[in-house]
Amino acid sequence: MTRKKDPLPGDSKVKVEIAPWDSCIPDLACNAVCPEVFGYDPSRGRAVIRKPWRSHSLWSGEVTEDLRVCVEKASEVCPRDIIRVITPS
Repeated sequence: MTRKKDPLPGDSKVKVEIAPWDSCIPDLACNAVCPEVFGYDPSRGRAVIRKPWRSHSLWSGEVTEDLRVCVEKASEVCPRDIIRVITPS
């Protein structure tokens, strides 16, 4: 149920990180509120950024502006407070 919006030239991006990733616990709160962006890797026992949004690692990515509220909600419900939402300045 992952949706991907192909970015248009000039679309602003929102960076998302799960950091420190090794502090993630498998409660899946982020996935519950933002399944478009966050998934779960059972082999590692941690949340991951889904492939359409992933950048260089399982715990880092960029999403389009239309998903900002979704990732911000995930950040708010994270019991470990390790989801970072970084907006361009």
